[in-house]
Amino acid sequence: MTERVLPDADTIEAALASHDGPWGAGARVLSVVDQSTGLGQAAVLRASIAAPNTCPSLWAVKILGWGRHTLLDSRDSLLDRREAHFYGSGISDLLPNGLTTPPAATVFSHHGFTWVVMRDIGAVLQQSWTPDTATIAASRAALLYIPGVLRPGLLDAPWLELEGYAAYTHHIQTGHENLEALADDPLLRALFTPDQVRDLHTCLDAAEGLGARAAELPKTLVHGDLTPRNAGLDPRGTLALIDWEHVGVGPVGFDLGTFVSLYRGFGGSGELDEPAILETYGRALSDLAGTDLRHAAALGFAIAHLTWGLHLRLGPGLTLLRQGFQHDNPAKLAAHVDDIRSGGLRALSWAAAAGVVTPVR
Repeated sequence: MTERVLPDADTIEAALASHDGPWGAGARVLSVVDQSTGLGQAAVLRASIAAPNTCPSLWAVKILGWGRHTLLDSRDSLLDRREAHFYGSGISDLLPNGLTTPPAATVFSHHGFTWVVMRDIGAVLQQSWTPDTATIAASRAALLYIPGVLRPGLLDAPWLELEGYAAYTHHIQTGHENLEALADDPLLRALFTPDQVRDLHTCLDAAEGLGARAAELPKTLVHGDLTPRNAGLDPRGTLALIDWEHVGVGPVGFDLGTFVSLYRGFGGSGELDEPAILETYGRALSDLAGTDLRHAAALGFAIAHLTWGLHLRLGPGLTLLRQGFQHDNPAKLAAHVDDIRSGGLRALSWAAAAGVVTPVR
């Protein structure tokens, strides 16, 4: 995909004028700040917008498909359209108390692109995550089970992502190659011990079996990319979620696994008690379902670490390191190395729970 110059205030103003929306007629765009992460396929901007005779307010402006290819190399043909489907489907209206999305989300087309414009909730998202707030998030994440109960046919929508845990299996071969190369890299050879490298190879090779186990688990609506950067708790303890490109149907426990997988890497403070936070989620989920789903949630949680989390880290994550990523910024390099190591070790710690047998030594 060819990189595009990000839209300026005049471009956004023209787009808003092309569609009636909650920003009001005659809205002016006063300032624009780029908030694109560089990992997705959308341009993400924060715009200060004011209609005549109103005070300026902050809005998030997302232009789907405006981004660029990255090492994540998604093979998902719906990735740049799914969020528009989500907001247009009414699913956000089915979210129970305790879950929310950015207010006033509006989807429209302009000059061949799909735009999603919504109130900015940056103040909620910029909070610092702690083990206590992460535990609250775990109980709130279980509420994603409710929309499928309220609308039984919901989980059959053809645009939902169906196998998010397998979204990055195409990186498995690269993961094997990166692991093999560690021994010859003086900067990375200490990342994992030889025994750990062998066990990680085994976990990568277990993808097909893990997928089969995931397919047998109870299903729920999943955010699909529930990480600390995509979530925040408002003052009432409501979990606000953004970036629904990977919304889909998945095994219970998967969303919690993605949150825990990137908790430290995305700025969470303190150490999470993973069994305790999983128990919190499992109990909340079981109460909602009216049956004990704690074992199923634990298996879905473990599968998230061994698939989604491991494939990303050992594939594009290690590739970035081998290409010199952040070598001129020791602090960021150390954080990236720590995330790959801790994520790999976390996956190994949950391997037995997911049914992956590593060699006995």
